[in-house]
Amino acid sequence: MNSKNKHNKKVRLFDHDTSVTLSNPKLVFKTFMECLEEGDSESAREVLAASLRHLNKSRLAKRYHIPRRTAYNLLTRKGIPNLELVAKVCQAIQQEYRPAA
Repeated sequence: MNSKNKHNKKVRLFDHDTSVTLSNPKLVFKTFMECLEEGDSESAREVLAASLRHLNKSRLAKRYHIPRRTAYNLLTRKGIPNLELVAKVCQAIQQEYRPAA
């Protein structure tokens, strides 16, 4: 196949609502752990940050003692989150996405 034909192919993109997949704690934590097992801490951080993006930052601050600035720093990759922050974020994701009883 010559290079001219490669450029003529159309790529179809599909809509994807990330709030659906990122609101599934089991999927988030499974992906997070796979990243850690592979030694990919940057991707693990991105998985948590992506899920955190869909949560109310004021509520995180009040209920889980995660300061809003700290949450935004995690989202923008400023600084390195410590284990205590990772644990709080995991707890928040687990609790906030729990199905209503």
